[in-house]
Amino acid sequence: MTSQLKLDGNVRTTRVNGKGLWRSWKRNFKNKLQALLDLIDNSLDAAIQANGDGTDRSSFKGRVHVFPDVHEVFEGTSRVSSTTSGLCIVNNCMKKIRPLDKVLEVYDSSKVESGAGDIGENGVGLKQGCATLSDLSFVLVKNGSNKNIELGIVAKALQKEQGCFLPAFNFSNLKDAESPSLRDQMLSIFSQTSNGDVASCIAQYGGASSGSDPNLVIGVERLCQHFDYICSFFNNSHVFMVIMDKVHHGLSEQYVRNAWDAQQKITVNHLMRDLREEIPKTYLHIPNSFDFRIGRKAEKSEFKYWPARMVELSSFTVDVNPKIPWQQKFDHPDAYQLRVFIGFDGMRITDSEAGKEASLYVYSRQSGRLISHNPDARTLLGLSAGGTMFCQGLTIIIDDIAGNLPLNPTKQEVAFGEEAHGEVHKENLMSWVGSVVHFYYSFHLKKCGQKKTVLTRKIAGFGDVLMDKNRHLSLKTLDSSDLTTHQLSFKSIGKSIRADKSSAQEIVGVDTLCRLSAERSSNRNANKRSRNTTDNDSRQPKKKIPRRTKPSESDREKEEVYCGDDSSHSAHYATQPSNPHVPRCKKPVSYQETESDSDRKTEEVNDSDDNTLLATCSRASQERHNTRQKVEDVDTESVPIQSTMGRNAHIEHVEESDSCTKDDYRTFCARLTKKTKKKTAQIKALTEELAKEKNLRQHLQQQIKVLQGRIKTLETE
Repeated sequence: MTSQLKLDGNVRTTRVNGKGLWRSWKRNFKNKLQALLDLIDNSLDAAIQANGDGTDRSSFKGRVHVFPDVHEVFEGTSRVSSTTSGLCIVNNCMKKIRPLDKVLEVYDSSKVESGAGDIGENGVGLKQGCATLSDLSFVLVKNGSNKNIELGIVAKALQKEQGCFLPAFNFSNLKDAESPSLRDQMLSIFSQTSNGDVASCIAQYGGASSGSDPNLVIGVERLCQHFDYICSFFNNSHVFMVIMDKVHHGLSEQYVRNAWDAQQKITVNHLMRDLREEIPKTYLHIPNSFDFRIGRKAEKSEFKYWPARMVELSSFTVDVNPKIPWQQKFDHPDAYQLRVFIGFDGMRITDSEAGKEASLYVYSRQSGRLISHNPDARTLLGLSAGGTMFCQGLTIIIDDIAGNLPLNPTKQEVAFGEEAHGEVHKENLMSWVGSVVHFYYSFHLKKCGQKKTVLTRKIAGFGDVLMDKNRHLSLKTLDSSDLTTHQLSFKSIGKSIRADKSSAQEIVGVDTLCRLSAERSSNRNANKRSRNTTDNDSRQPKKKIPRRTKPSESDREKEEVYCGDDSSHSAHYATQPSNPHVPRCKKPVSYQETESDSDRKTEEVNDSDDNTLLATCSRASQERHNTRQKVEDVDTESVPIQSTMGRNAHIEHVEESDSCTKDDYRTFCARLTKKTKKKTAQIKALTEELAKEKNLRQHLQQQIKVLQGRIKTLETE
């Protein structure tokens, strides 16, 4: 046995108050799920760190398995009972694991002065996570071979006011006749009087069900089964396992009463369900080859949460200086590069209960662990927070893969206060991120004619594509995706950093599958409005047309319509014109008759008569113009004044006697506008349908490629 700290050769506790320290460990996480995620983070860090240690890892495959701790009782070959007593987490590691007596030592962690690869590997988070989830936890390690295995215990019952006690023991699990069995070794050690308190914890583990009494032998046998499991865990040399017994359910004893076993099973299942939903969103950089499973027979989890739900997912890189304000030194060689992913969340924008404001997610370290989430980060990023600007499901992801952001021990917040220039670091970070967010949103809003409603409709239109269950086959993880990016230059505008839009250049990525198309009609409408404005400015103001009044009886008798030959200047009364294309000239009717006749014509004309009406109006207008021109060409000196006056009256009567009145023109224009709007709506619907078909076609092509790759693999095998 290896004690954590030896005082006077026999004392096995530290000088720290054990009970107070245990209480402080339980207060570090917001809920049980956060504590479980921190334990899994330890496992992921250990399994992923082999990427950058220079070791040949061609045959190594990282694995993390989470499953319930089930105690089964058999009689012969028949299973009598099965009890879910807790939760297990097991992971492999390519490099050697630190000795358990060092891992469990209080205030001694590998995360001190750590970088991107060290934080979270079995440090203080292990003790805090175990204490939050359970009053009794076991840590099992296989280090190199079955000859070197270790057992550590994190138990509330072992903590005293005199000190904190987290014991660790070394064993071997060799299956040969010469070596004692693991069961005998453990019973021999834990039967000693000096280890009576540790034996009580193992005996408690032996009483798996609520009606069972503590049993040291059963507890040892259960631990031996777990050691056999990690010793054969995919033939890996280094394996780490955490067992949490009797996971806290947060319910009172009076509420649970005699249903402890059932409640424990429900608690474990709910934790696993919540973990299954949160784990894909919690990590960015878990490769496809990584074997992460939740449940004994569960399928491998995939970490494609953001690529599966984002529209116009794009990548940007900014340089952040952690010490000097950007106003003093815009470009500085000591700045580090920070990657930022931006897109529109196509799922969130259609969720009536979810906010649509710009959400900020901060991920850090090599595994890409989610550190913090701000549901509305517009003010933090220096953006306009009024109305619906920078909404539409806008999502910003900060990827601190190099580990430049300071974190608190539980990795739930960014701890800028730990740095000497923390405030400067924070302001620089948010200013640079806000600059690319401002450019991204303005760039895509311009595609929609600066209309936010159009942008919302376009993003929501990808709902069917994003909900496709087979779509994940064609997706990549965020870290391995070739996303759309932009070549940008930046400038200082007042108190903000902004991208120079005039020199921006878009580089489309092949893995940005859901793309927003530009609104074509917006440019045409703008040009049309510009032309209309120019024409109106150059056009001479029109004279007011006097309102037509009801003629008197004497006036109607004197009215004449000129329809004769221009050369004779003689007037004829209501005769049929020689040209059949010229409308018949009539004697004007009364005011009441004219209005009723116009209404009757409006009701009779339908869409099929539009072309005829347009042709008739055009011919009548041309005839009227020709008649006026001929009259004006006549030498007025040879014509008496009365004839001239009559000719002027004749011109006015020709204008008034046109069979195509202004009402007819208005009716025709109204019908034509209505038909144009209808055709425009049909074209728009067909365009959207075509875009969906193109997306579906791309999706099918991706599936075909995946299936062809599988066929080649099977043929090779």
